[in-house]
Amino acid sequence: MAITITKPTVGGSQDTWGQTINDALDVIVQGVNGTGTGTTAPNLEQGAFKISGAAVTVSAAELNVLDGIAPTLESSELDLLDGSVANTVVNGKAVIYGSAGELTATTMNVTTVDLGDWTITETGGSLYFATGGTNKMKLDASGNAIFTGDVTAFGTIT
Repeated sequence: MAITITKPTVGGSQDTWGQTINDALDVIVQGVNGTGTGTTAPNLEQGAFKISGAAVTVSAAELNVLDGIAPTLESSELDLLDGSVANTVVNGKAVIYGSAGELTATTMNVTTVDLGDWTITETGGSLYFATGGTNKMKLDASGNAIFTGDVTAFGTIT
């Protein structure tokens, strides 16, 4: 888009300078807003637009993804995403689950694992296996196992 303005003539009539400047400013405003005759709204090319000398490389589609959520995000929250990898725990970063809800980690520090009807809880160095909120087995740090029911060896699991 090309914007053309008429500048006041140096040494010209002082009576016309004010109107000439106002007309020129109106042309600039209309050109930038895309409201003047023969003008269109700015169509900035990706990579050509710069802020403080740095090229803006984001596309319009990428910016539109942020429409409506950007005002609620803090820069510290966005920093948590930088370097995150789906399905992988990256220390100090946000966790992004895999497409099927899976997660891969080398170490997880948890007190309780919920497996639906069953839970496994670590307390005082012992693991407690419970179902329906009732402990059914305890495994201590020495390897001792305590069961609330019978123990069958060499049985068949159905």
